[in-house]
Amino acid sequence: MTLRAKILGGTLAAGAAIVFAAGPATAGTDVYVDTTDPFNSAAAGFKAYGEIFTVCDNRADGMRASGHIGWTDSSASHWVPLEDTNGANNSCARKDLSIGEGIPVTVQICVKNGANGDPKYCAIKHGKA
Repeated sequence: MTLRAKILGGTLAAGAAIVFAAGPATAGTDVYVDTTDPFNSAAAGFKAYGEIFTVCDNRADGMRASGHIGWTDSSASHWVPLEDTNGANNSCARKDLSIGEGIPVTVQICVKNGANGDPKYCAIKHGKA
């Protein structure tokens, strides 16, 4: 199952829960972004409901998926790294975060050759927690 399918499936389930929840809430904006190479070698996603950041390596090319998520709140600016280092098409790397509702987020995905490689084919998208 691709990251997009995993994120969309989780988003639909979360969306159904939100529809039936009582009380007003600011709707977050989920984010999904692929690398810019022709193979979409890596992807990152942010699910606003639950503030879950996911990074997936989608291609067995010797590169690793390297993502970041950033936001600014009243305490600081944050730029949190996450890498999928277990090879392509295995489980994705996932991080549960605590981001205030309605705060804008920036999601970046790149691929790189090893832990110290230069980031390549980077892409950025924006959403809201």
